Amino acid sequence: MINVAMGGETTVPGTPTANGAATVAGAPLSAMTAMNASPMPFVASTLVISEFRLRGPNGANDEFIEIYNTSSSPHTVVASPSGAGYGVAASDGILRCTIPNGTVIPGHGHFLCVNSVGYNYASYPAGNGTTATGDASYTTDIPDNVGIALFTSDLPANFTLANRLDAVGPANEANTLFKEGTGYGTLTPFSINSAWVRDTCGKQGNNATFGPCASGGVPIDTDNNVTDFYFVDTNGTSAGGGQRLGAPGPKNLSSPVITSTIAAAPIDSTQPITGPPNRLRDMTSNAANNSTFGTLEIRRRFINTTGIPVTRLRFRIIDITTFPAISVNADLRPIFSPDIGVAGINDASTCGINPTPCAITLRGTTLEVGGGGQPNGGGWNSSLSANSITLGTPLAPGNSINVRFVMGVQQKGNFRFIVSIEALP
Repeated sequence: MINVAMGGETTVPGTPTANGAATVAGAPLSAMTAMNASPMPFVASTLVISEFRLRGPNGANDEFIEIYNTSSSPHTVVASPSGAGYGVAASDGILRCTIPNGTVIPGHGHFLCVNSVGYNYASYPAGNGTTATGDASYTTDIPDNVGIALFTSDLPANFTLANRLDAVGPANEANTLFKEGTGYGTLTPFSINSAWVRDTCGKQGNNATFGPCASGGVPIDTDNNVTDFYFVDTNGTSAGGGQRLGAPGPKNLSSPVITSTIAAAPIDSTQPITGPPNRLRDMTSNAANNSTFGTLEIRRRFINTTGIPVTRLRFRIIDITTFPAISVNADLRPIFSPDIGVAGINDASTCGINPTPCAITLRGTTLEVGGGGQPNGGGWNSSLSANSITLGTPLAPGNSINVRFVMGVQQKGNFRFIVSIEALP
């Protein structure tokens, strides 16, 4: 997994410079860091529950359960000891959905189970022209604050610990088959746009914890749900799971997969990573666009090292300083950015066949939204898409794309912004 770790400070100790960029104090966390091995516990099984919710804006039936293949190899479903496939069940013992025998879940890919009665996030982007519709569905509501589990069989008689692949449940779940460890915090049943997300950074969704991601983008599995999952919603609501601005990001079989084969670099390595053209601070206020104190822009070049064309490229935020931010930290809100031209680049690798200094096109990123949108901007678990990469305009092997990440600043201070990369060949 490759994580793009970008940090520093958005606060202005003096006066903005003539070009509108703020004077930047402090050192960056990292220019561009590839983090792989980690002391954090890796996942214990090949398939895990990676994201879910048991209620949403459409009410009690606005539910989804996302399954993630932790391996780099495809996983073919074969029920054991018997059955029509793997089963996802709630602690009432009732099967909700089956992952059918023969289903192939790509390496680092996903399978999505949804409640078809109320699921409202089907417009969230997935692959090339596809959206986050369910790969399997059910119609029986899972009650609020109960546990769910993934088994190697869809037959209730086989819902046993020996056949369990993963489980997640709240602290008040009495049936330990359907939770691990303490269990996550009990939620007030607000019908908000929210999700429980498995931690892929190692900070438990803590806004105040600086430093690199200890897990290097690998999902955390300590066998304790309260440690392994954090809660997000699009309003940063205090609902009992910790207050944290973010968004659901359900992924299905057609979604891009997490990859470590997209390399990253500054757009101009001859210049400091904390200043132009690699990082810009614009003080122009735009409160209507979640940018009361202007914007922070981070620019990077991403290189296709997969050996095959990439037809979909997006970036998932796995660590960020955002609402609610402590007084010394920034409150960042990732927002949409258009393509722009930039001149004066002195990096030969970025300029390619053109002599230095050269002019380049910086590709903007789109904040991807599902039902209800993200009116407060992006946050934890939000995704940003490089929409210039498509089936018709793929990123060829060895080629690169120059990308800009623009974030509204709602509070000045020290910041973190770390993403993992998702792509489709």
